[in-house]
Amino acid sequence: MNVAKLTSKFQITIPADIRRRLGLHQGDVVVIDLEGDKAVLRPVHGGHVERMTGLGKDVWVRLGGGDAYLQSERTSWDRE
Repeated sequence: MNVAKLTSKFQITIPADIRRRLGLHQGDVVVIDLEGDKAVLRPVHGGHVERMTGLGKDVWVRLGGGDAYLQSERTSWDRE
């Protein structure tokens, strides 16, 4: 079991074994998601588009999805 301790600035050091297994290097980007009561860390590999994929998906879920959002925008045009 790997353990990490939070610093006073709420930072952690990812244990070396985990960094090696995930292929992480200094300057790499990681995404931290909540899955239930667990924080899941995932490395982000690839270009800018791949790094941004999935970010903000919770906003679209709250808005009812992209189609619902577009429809609400189009409806607002008619009211003006």
